[in-house]
Amino acid sequence: MLELWNRVSNIGVYSELPFSDRSRIRISNQVTVIASILTLLYFFLDLLVLNKHKNPEQILWSNLFHAVSLIIYGALFLFNRIGWYVLGRYLLLFSMTIVVTINSLKFGEPFRTELYLFSGAAFVFVVFKDWRVILPVFLFEAGCYLVSVINIMNHHPEVAQLNVGLIVRVIISFTILYIILYFLRRETNRYQEMIEESNSQISAERNEMEKLNFTKDKIFSIISHDLRSPIGSLKAVLSLLKDEHIGIDEFKKATAGLEKQVHQLSASLDELLTWSKAQLHGINPNPEVFRLKPIIGEVITVNKIAARNKTIIITTNIPSDITVYCDSNMLKSVITNLTTNAIKFTPVGGAISIVGKKENNHVVICVEDTGVGIPQENMEKIMSASTHFSTRGTNNEKGTGLGLVMCNEFVLKNNGTFKIKSEDGKGSMFIISLPASL
Repeated sequence: MLELWNRVSNIGVYSELPFSDRSRIRISNQVTVIASILTLLYFFLDLLVLNKHKNPEQILWSNLFHAVSLIIYGALFLFNRIGWYVLGRYLLLFSMTIVVTINSLKFGEPFRTELYLFSGAAFVFVVFKDWRVILPVFLFEAGCYLVSVINIMNHHPEVAQLNVGLIVRVIISFTILYIILYFLRRETNRYQEMIEESNSQISAERNEMEKLNFTKDKIFSIISHDLRSPIGSLKAVLSLLKDEHIGIDEFKKATAGLEKQVHQLSASLDELLTWSKAQLHGINPNPEVFRLKPIIGEVITVNKIAARNKTIIITTNIPSDITVYCDSNMLKSVITNLTTNAIKFTPVGGAISIVGKKENNHVVICVEDTGVGIPQENMEKIMSASTHFSTRGTNNEKGTGLGLVMCNEFVLKNNGTFKIKSEDGKGSMFIISLPASL
């Protein structure tokens, strides 16, 4: 029974809906279930007892009243299931109010149906959230209640004589009800906002903690897998030299390969430290206006030896008057990472070009290479901070897998955009767009 109650209560309740909306849908369903049970009880009670004291017209009206009520309840469940929540609530309240009012006018018996209108007026505050809707619907319920009371007094003069001033008391009662429900609703909304704000803060803190834990795990993973090997090789060679197991000539031959490994190790450490600092302490850019060409020149100078070792030609086309508004150190890190990546994945004899141009109020920087390109299935992996994805270069160069993630983060923090155009086997183009000025 409890499982059936829960299933019916959750008709039309979907996880993507806000919590408050889900609560209103559940309440509407639950009230509809209770109202359906009451309607069936009245129906069977009429069949067994009350119909004996009614004329055929009253029996027909009573049966019609029960049938219409049940149809309305079924329609409400249908509307909730297909997502017509507000329409369902309007249908429930207005239809039932009209049926109950007509029933009260038809029989004119005190306390037969008018109290349901009073309950309906209170129910308005539960299922609607917009005051522009609540007020007119509440007044509609109050008006129907007042009409029912006046009709009963007309049918029963003795009731009217005993209840002098009843109409005034009805108006006062509904006014007090509205005021009480208004303040109750306002305080409930405030409490709900406090809970949502608290939950949002807790969620943000949890996400930040998960991010920090992931950063820590990723740093340890990179150190243990990618940095230990070259350090171990260097340690072994130095140990052999110290114990005089190899001579100077053999040491020179061994250091030829070690130099390359140490260079990669230095680049990986720089990349790792820059990224981890940004993650652990937050990325706080200090933007300024500066000329782009000198920054690109510094990057080319640093990477000249690595490019020469693979006979890769690096060309630039940066007009000297182009200025960009961003954090210069972050931009330098981005261009350095893109250039290092281009050298890493471009085969011997390839080419790299760095082009800068101004488009409207932005500066567009393109770093293009004739390298191996990026397979489509790897495109999302290399841009995800939640995966440790790294591939070796054309000369078996290692990397941390953080370069493009860091580039994207740094560019976004400087109000820019970062795009990649690449095709497997046909090179890659990295496009950065940054503000040209304040």
